[in-house]
Amino acid sequence: MTRRRRERRHPGAVFLVDKPTGPTSHDVVRDIRRWTGLRRVGHGGTLDPLASGLLPIFVGMATRLNEYLAPYRKSYQATILLGQATDTDDSEGQVISTLPVPPISAEQLDTALAQFRGKIEQVPPQYSAVKRDGVAAYRAARAGERVEIEARAVTVHELVATAIDLPHVTLAMSVSTGTYVRAIARDLGEALGCGAHVIRMRRTAIGPKSADEGHEPSALKAAADAGDIWSLAISPADLFPDWPHFHLHGEQLQRVKRGQKIRHTPVDGWDKALALNADNEVAAVLRRDELSAATWQPEKVLAVR
Repeated sequence: MTRRRRERRHPGAVFLVDKPTGPTSHDVVRDIRRWTGLRRVGHGGTLDPLASGLLPIFVGMATRLNEYLAPYRKSYQATILLGQATDTDDSEGQVISTLPVPPISAEQLDTALAQFRGKIEQVPPQYSAVKRDGVAAYRAARAGERVEIEARAVTVHELVATAIDLPHVTLAMSVSTGTYVRAIARDLGEALGCGAHVIRMRRTAIGPKSADEGHEPSALKAAADAGDIWSLAISPADLFPDWPHFHLHGEQLQRVKRGQKIRHTPVDGWDKALALNADNEVAAVLRRDELSAATWQPEKVLAVR
């Protein structure tokens, strides 16, 4: 069987990785490709080399579910250094300004943080993957060019200071996809009049999944060396426990695999559901028919066997 056919027949899986500081998200993807022998691998949200924490890795046909992770909140802990601004908004960059840090009480800090809660307009960092005229901002920045990046709407659901030890402040936050923690640190520093940048950052959760459930790359490598890598994988369905799960069999399952509509009990408040087989593998993402609440149309078919 060719590699391409083998990958198409793979039911798909997810590895919850607890990424350490140092490697890039792509480094982890590359390692998972090597350890699983599959080429179709993608991650569920970039983590900078400076950052650690939860990095979901989609493998095989499960990569088609990556986009559905976007609506879930992402939670972070970040330690920032007040008094210095850098060109990357973190400690990986060059210091571009140094200013004294004023005395700041917990109440004053909370007042400053309040303007970054809720729906806000945020300008991504110069060193980011945001594209302008087809060129990633970080590429232009490395070439010595400054790119005008437009502000974008993001939502900061929670933002609190959990520790204050000036010039260091530790923040805990829950944000929408597309929010830059580095930008929050930068903008907070500007609001306080002294500049700031991130020196440590950890993604603690994405939706219902916590970094505590993740496996360090060293554990994944050890499992791969022992020929037991798949024991550390989870079903993609486990990433979406709040979605309706339809366990199908027989003709209904076959119809879904062929991309055909099925009849199934509607679920109040949901226009999407996961179709699962007896092994808890995701056969398809279903979309409720607009004209018939009990009719479901496959939106993406994953199962090929």
